[in-house]
Amino acid sequence: MNVPNLLSLFRMALVPCFVFSFFSGHSHAMLHSAGIYALAGITDVLDGIIARKFNLITKLGKILDPLADKMMTITVFICITIRGIIPWWMIILIFAKDLLLVIGGVKLYHEISSVFAANSMGKATTVILVTGGILIMILENRIPPLAKNIFIWIAIIMSFLAFASYLYQYIHFKRTHDMSKL
Repeated sequence: MNVPNLLSLFRMALVPCFVFSFFSGHSHAMLHSAGIYALAGITDVLDGIIARKFNLITKLGKILDPLADKMMTITVFICITIRGIIPWWMIILIFAKDLLLVIGGVKLYHEISSVFAANSMGKATTVILVTGGILIMILENRIPPLAKNIFIWIAIIMSFLAFASYLYQYIHFKRTHDMSKL
């Protein structure tokens, strides 16, 4: 188990900590929860940098990293939705896209014993979701409805553009590789 994979496991362990903090009822619960989500975002960046710099990219890491990201992001947005800050339809759309990505990743892993690394569109979407989630928690009810709606639509559009980019990457891979030899 290398350091990047341990950081991904740490991010997974932060999920229940986030939920506990978010629903604790403490006067600074949202601020603490935003800090936990920020810490998860920092460890996501760090595990990628460390894995690339020290050539520690593994098959396990290619699975753990996006799984940890999706676990945290979906949890954060479900909690925010339960609190009534964003609408349910947003989380349903993002969850559906993430579910399709997980299913596609499992299919790809079954076909070639690997998964695609995160691409720039996926990384940009993650940055938008993490930044937006943190701002929503810090600003909570002080966010003007128009700003919240703009964020919601940007997050949804970016999520589906990321999905489309991964789908394109998969289709291109299938067209350029003889899957029977893999």
